[in-house]
Amino acid sequence: MNNSYEMYDLLTEARSGSQTAVLEIIQKFEPKIKKSLRQTNNQNREDLRQELITKFLEVLYSYEIK
Repeated sequence: MNNSYEMYDLLTEARSGSQTAVLEIIQKFEPKIKKSLRQTNNQNREDLRQELITKFLEVLYSYEIK
């Protein structure tokens, strides 16, 4: 399956209330989140990670599907 279609399907499922789809989307972006966190102090990483995931979820649910 094409990654674009897979992500679209996951996004649609997540917005329909599927927690499994939400977790799968977060897992797909986890490498990018971890890479970005390497630019911060160790002591701040977990707090920043939680904030990034919270913001990510806000965007996930507000993104307009076309």
